[in-house]
Amino acid sequence: MKKLTFLLSFVVFFVFLNVLSYADYSEPDASIVISQNTLNKFLDVIGEVKKTDKFNISGVRGEYTWIVRNPRIILSKDKARFQADVTVSLKMPPLSYSTPAYGEVSVKYDHGNNKINIKVEKVAFEVAFNILGRKIVVGEVDLSKIYQIAFTFPGPKPFESFTEVNMPDGSKKKIKIDTIPVLMLDEGKIVVGTQLNYTYLGD
Repeated sequence: MKKLTFLLSFVVFFVFLNVLSYADYSEPDASIVISQNTLNKFLDVIGEVKKTDKFNISGVRGEYTWIVRNPRIILSKDKARFQADVTVSLKMPPLSYSTPAYGEVSVKYDHGNNKINIKVEKVAFEVAFNILGRKIVVGEVDLSKIYQIAFTFPGPKPFESFTEVNMPDGSKKKIKIDTIPVLMLDEGKIVVGTQLNYTYLGD
């Protein structure tokens, strides 16, 4: 019984150490927070996008217009996605419909260049109409080239990789600064941080 109690205590202690170690590792010492609202204010300036195209599918000719409104990036736990409202209309016969457009958003931290890169990946919607009881698929429209975050954010990496501390006797202690990047996606925000590790290099 004593051996079993000791074994259980050891397992619980080991698991606790692992959880504690993981928590310390993922907790940044310095961080930058980019809010969802910041990204969407940029997309708001791009605003509504409209285009008219012609098509000729199996002898069926026509002209259609698509309009994209309300583009936005939605940030949630461990995920970033793009969403917009699309209206597609056919000139003759007069037809129209609305559809959402979805796409994934990649968020990456370039540790070497200390930059936070946010990119809208493929955001596509199908253009199709029912004409005379027949579904005519005109094609697919990709919006990712239009709605891009056209700038990068600076990261939290410190400028110095070494520092020196002046001691009372006139000597100096050299300390190396190592950084470990930490990237987290949460509800309505991106948190990019750096964990700092210090190594004493001697006098």
